[in-house]
Amino acid sequence: MNQGSKAKPENLPAVLAAALGLALFIGVSAAGQSAPSSQTPPKQPATAGSAQAPATGQTPAAGQTPAAPQQPPVNKEEEDAYKALYSMTEQQDADVITNGEAFLAKYPTSRYRTSVYSRLVSAYMNTHQTDKLLATGEKALAENPDNVDVLALLCTIIPRTVDPRSLDADQKLSEAERDARHAIQLLNAMQIPAGQTPERFNLAKSEMLGMAHYGLGLVNYMRGDTSASVAELEQATKIDPQPEPLEFYLLGSGDLKLKKYQDAAAAFDRCATAQWDPQWQARCKKGEEDAKQAAASPAKP
Repeated sequence: MNQGSKAKPENLPAVLAAALGLALFIGVSAAGQSAPSSQTPPKQPATAGSAQAPATGQTPAAGQTPAAPQQPPVNKEEEDAYKALYSMTEQQDADVITNGEAFLAKYPTSRYRTSVYSRLVSAYMNTHQTDKLLATGEKALAENPDNVDVLALLCTIIPRTVDPRSLDADQKLSEAERDARHAIQLLNAMQIPAGQTPERFNLAKSEMLGMAHYGLGLVNYMRGDTSASVAELEQATKIDPQPEPLEFYLLGSGDLKLKKYQDAAAAFDRCATAQWDPQWQARCKKGEEDAKQAAASPAKP
């Protein structure tokens, strides 16, 4: 395979090109439908490695690190507010944001805090509030560094916010790469949780794995490493049942640089036939034409 070009990449769209189509938690269906309100919403996942609080009246043994204080009990009002939040669908993102922000303000130490952060991250993504998405995603990961749903999402969003000329560009891209690789590690080790059907679990897992590889593809694209970007985007579009059209555009662009003209034409065709921004559809069609012309041209000595 030819080595990729190190030329400065073109800017990614300022507005997120298309919805990722992923429910940001295993407890919600991959089709974006919330669990019925009669079901208990997913509880906040425990932070990996966190100490368990001793039983009331117990004192930690000598030399042990004192455990974190027990979380306050949940009152009925808090429980009802949390269930109401998780009964909302993606079509109610404005209400999710209003109620989620109000919940965190009223119950700042709630045991459901991390789950509410995840719900807000999804709503901020769908409403293109990137600054709030990133800030809330950081809070979610501070609470639980193994929050695979947030990791998989942030690694696809952070590269789109990077200005290659900025002083912190490398730092941000490295952060996105760490998030993506950590998400892949967690997802590959993940087992089907109790009460989850294999079909629903595997669909959500495939979507998140696809997002993580997409994130690595974006990172390498922004770094100008075409070969590495194409390799990750190929995986992403094969794993994820519903890839973004932008993935196919970037894959086609990379294949074109690598002189893989037939692959480029196929990727641009998938991009051109997707339902998204007409201007980008036109760019995809132009890319497909260029790839087909290059494939038909006599090879230069």
